[in-house]
Amino acid sequence: MTEKIKYVHIGLPKNLSTTLQRDFFSKHPEIMHLGVGINSNVGYINSRISSACENHFQYSNKYSYKKAYTDILCAFDEQFENFQKNSKKKACGISLELLSFSFTTDHIDIEDKAKRIYEVFGNNTRIILIIREQFKLIESLYREVVKIGFQGTFKEYLYFIYYLRDRNFIFNFDYSYLVNLFSGFFGSDNVSIIPMEFYRSSRGKLIYQDNSCLLTDMLCTILGLSKFNGSMSHHNNTLPDAVIHQMIKINKVKRHGIGNDMYGFGANFHRLKDYFRNEIEIEIPDEILYHDVKIKNANIDEAWRNISRDTSITYEYPIEIRRFLENLFKKSNHDLQQKLDYNLPEEYF
Repeated sequence: MTEKIKYVHIGLPKNLSTTLQRDFFSKHPEIMHLGVGINSNVGYINSRISSACENHFQYSNKYSYKKAYTDILCAFDEQFENFQKNSKKKACGISLELLSFSFTTDHIDIEDKAKRIYEVFGNNTRIILIIREQFKLIESLYREVVKIGFQGTFKEYLYFIYYLRDRNFIFNFDYSYLVNLFSGFFGSDNVSIIPMEFYRSSRGKLIYQDNSCLLTDMLCTILGLSKFNGSMSHHNNTLPDAVIHQMIKINKVKRHGIGNDMYGFGANFHRLKDYFRNEIEIEIPDEILYHDVKIKNANIDEAWRNISRDTSITYEYPIEIRRFLENLFKKSNHDLQQKLDYNLPEEYF
């Protein structure tokens, strides 16, 4: 009998997660994908799995999590039981890039995320971590945070990383730490590290060989699946700097997401729809639930309309911040290199 595999794709961000969710995990005929990415960028197999992933694995404090734990376990166990009975499915799991880093300061600690995933998935679960050279990741993530409400310059974003390092995501980009963390729960043999640079060109296009996508070929190997020949689209396009430049201005006037006050609704509030409406049974109206995402989309449209010649964004690092990041990343990447049976791309050093 073919081995059945549970998996958790934990990210990292800005590494084609949405594309993989929509066009690979939810489309491969041998995968029983639980979410996210089923029929939409925020879709799950059901509301209970959605609530667990979008709320309890990311935000829920220990009191709340303990109250919900039995229901979370039952929701996943039902799906795992269905998976075991389905002879056509060889892999079952979730894909959620926010499990690999704490995007905003209201996220729970990354170690608590790993522990909660382990409590639900258990042993013999494959952890898939797609990494990227950290400076490029930081710059790409900056464009994303502006997209969802940040109002500051790149330098202001860097000072947030530098001064508030004890509560933001920067140490989650210590890949050696991430690997050690998840290996401690799932075993080092079950943690697969995929450097994106091997599978995507410098222009951001996925690399194909003999009409076969190298990235999905690797994922099929990790999960014990037949080769996948489906098409891979881009479902979360990066906005050009000219649009980002305009959005910074617009976000200051029309606030949303992470641009809200500390006691306002945070980023990705609309993704908690199943938690509110099905788990705690609050009939939250659409005008509240989708308020911020509508502003975000309107701001993007306005930014496209108002592109001007003054479009430059300078990705320059103050000396003390570059030194801090270089020291962190070089040591981390050297430590990671010792764990791998292949060499990381040169730009990691």
